[in-house]
Amino acid sequence: MRSPDPDVLIIGAGLSGLVAARALSDAGSRVRLLDKSVGPGGRLATRRIAEATLDHGAQFFTVRSDEFAGLTDRWRAAGAVIKRWSAGFAQASDVRAGPDGITATGHDGHPRYVVAGGMNRLAAVLADGLDVVAGAHASAAWTRDGQWHVATTGPDTPRTHRAPALLCTCPVPQALALLGRGATTLPPAADTVLREIAYDPCLALLAVLDRGPGLPPPGGVQFAAGPVRWLADNARKPVSDRPAITMHAAPDWSFAWYDATDADVGATLSAWLTPWLGPATVQASQVKRWRYAQPSAPIDRHVLSTDVDGTPVVFAGDAFGHARIEGAARSGLAAAAALGDV
Repeated sequence: MRSPDPDVLIIGAGLSGLVAARALSDAGSRVRLLDKSVGPGGRLATRRIAEATLDHGAQFFTVRSDEFAGLTDRWRAAGAVIKRWSAGFAQASDVRAGPDGITATGHDGHPRYVVAGGMNRLAAVLADGLDVVAGAHASAAWTRDGQWHVATTGPDTPRTHRAPALLCTCPVPQALALLGRGATTLPPAADTVLREIAYDPCLALLAVLDRGPGLPPPGGVQFAAGPVRWLADNARKPVSDRPAITMHAAPDWSFAWYDATDADVGATLSAWLTPWLGPATVQASQVKRWRYAQPSAPIDRHVLSTDVDGTPVVFAGDAFGHARIEGAARSGLAAAAALGDV
């Protein structure tokens, strides 16, 4: 038996969508989240490979505002085990220079936090008890008779979900494509702002090792230039019982190589990784692709609220206000507040 139609439909069960859904649900609204992935989380993404646990999307978060500090306290109370990892990372010039390219330890005094069991554990805590339809590929969104309609394919294909209000927290180009396929026209001012938002891609290499690598403390390296931006030992974060490296390629390299085969991407990234491993060797590896990894052209507001034929629609996510985990979470809170006013 299907549940009743919700008060708010949310496209995207990443952090912004989950935070908004939790706040709306706590305030008494019926909310349904639609996400094309097999489970909630978006870039709160964790993968198990050969008994290792690897965060392959968001790697950590900082707490720089009172609003976000209060939110993380609520996450802890709900069961998320949040641990301090470090107060900065080693800095290096270029991955191709090897460990000789390390320039500084990079401690800046801002604690970085991780979630025990991987970042996706936070998504599981936030999604608990919510109406999340996973594997739901949204194909079009339109308004009719004072409601939003979103067509999906997935576990109960096909299906059209309905609600008086819509929140889009998926990457903005995807949201605009959904509206376009539904022949939905946004007000010109909103459409112009949304089309200015852009994202960088990221290609990631996930490598499970036979022993700990030779990364400098605390097990993370940030690169100032070159084809790679990030290395992390997931065992030292700590989220994994077994040494395992996450490597994030730089935006320009990821863009140029995005359509290359996994074999070619993996071989190239592995060659740059090898000098950083010390005596360790790779036992298993995978390539992960993030087409909308990080906003390169965000906008300076936490949400964008508008309507189509008097039917409210809100856009939120890490491209609104401030990027990364804190920005995404605060955008979700702002979206819930905006929808609470309609």
